[in-house]
Amino acid sequence: MTGPSPIRIRRRPHLAPLLVPLLVVLAAGAGIFWIGTWAQTTVVILVRHAETDPVASGDPDLSKAGEARVKGLGDYLAGVLSGGKVDYLYSADTRRAQQTAAPIANQFKLPINLLSSSDWAGLASRIKREHRGKTIAVVGYASTIPGVLSELSATSVALAEDEYDSIFLVVVPSPGPTRVFRLSYGPPTVPPRTAP
Repeated sequence: MTGPSPIRIRRRPHLAPLLVPLLVVLAAGAGIFWIGTWAQTTVVILVRHAETDPVASGDPDLSKAGEARVKGLGDYLAGVLSGGKVDYLYSADTRRAQQTAAPIANQFKLPINLLSSSDWAGLASRIKREHRGKTIAVVGYASTIPGVLSELSATSVALAEDEYDSIFLVVVPSPGPTRVFRLSYGPPTVPPRTAP
């Protein structure tokens, strides 16, 4: 009589040598994807409206000097920007701001998205939230541009009442420190002479 047959234990191959490299490759791929979607640079262009008609009251149009200044604004921005394009355009809801924004809208084939006076307080966080990785142009006033600039970059700046030639280019990388560049366009602003 033969005894019970011995139980044979089947040895499974170790999967660990195969699973560890596979998991490493999957984790690296997920990390690259995450960094690619997270690490995007947002560029914000802040422009003050151009010179207005000094005798008009209320919501004045641009003066002849203001019209001359903004005539080449779209071309200027296309040459300054590395990607050569603007993705979104905001403007204050006044004629002078819209007339300043018009050459940008024409150059980049964009609609002008109007901002009322109550929209300026949350504009910087809206740009960061809704326009990550895009290039945004904002046309405003001497009173609104410094606030948006400060919220985007913690940079304090004051615009003189007669300063119309400054453009602020705000580069917001993610991750990394925000950089601000102050550019000039059109003829230099000449302060009015005071009578002796």
